Amino acid sequence: MESNVHIDLKSMILNKIKEDDFETYSKIIRIKEITKIDKTIKDQYSISFLLDLFFAFENGSLNIEAVMYEIRFLEGLEETSRTKDSSQFRRPPLKGLWHKHYFDGSISALAQNVKNALDNYGMPYFESMVDEAKTSGEERFITAEDIPHIVNDVVTSNFQRRQADQKTTGEWLIYAIHENVNYFLCLAKHGEGDEQIRTRIDSTCVHEFPFLKSILV
Repeated sequence: MESNVHIDLKSMILNKIKEDDFETYSKIIRIKEITKIDKTIKDQYSISFLLDLFFAFENGSLNIEAVMYEIRFLEGLEETSRTKDSSQFRRPPLKGLWHKHYFDGSISALAQNVKNALDNYGMPYFESMVDEAKTSGEERFITAEDIPHIVNDVVTSNFQRRQADQKTTGEWLIYAIHENVNYFLCLAKHGEGDEQIRTRIDSTCVHEFPFLKSILV
């Protein structure tokens, strides 16, 4: 079969799952209903994307609404994003594709954002205490009562600052743009590795969206 021929893998695979494991099939359909994904991006997502969404939700590692919110933003259905701007991959093997962060609410994602926010904003509450002490000329010491305020500022307030600046980071939503239309390929983690992501895309997405052949190097 020619590589530029569209293959409806989504229907083929879902029908096979329905035949072999109706319970799992029903859960996948339920996810589609909950997210309203067909209403939002009916022909713009791959079977890999759908299964990534489903299995990550099933194992409790994904906030589906966080993903769908960023998709709606990319589709012009939300006014603001909750994470930093989309960016295009500049180097092979993902060169030509795009990624958008979504914040999944996990401990690791929160920790990364706290670390990034600390680098960006420092510790404003503590620094203001130091400035006040310098201005007054008094020798002051941090008390036990100050600690919760400092911690709250470093964690909660800094995270809120990062959200307000639309710099929140998270895991990746991988997509392609073709003729001004977004096509959603898969979900990926920072540590997964570009080669592994590319392998997943080559195995399914290029058959569903043949135009990817002209985008990918």
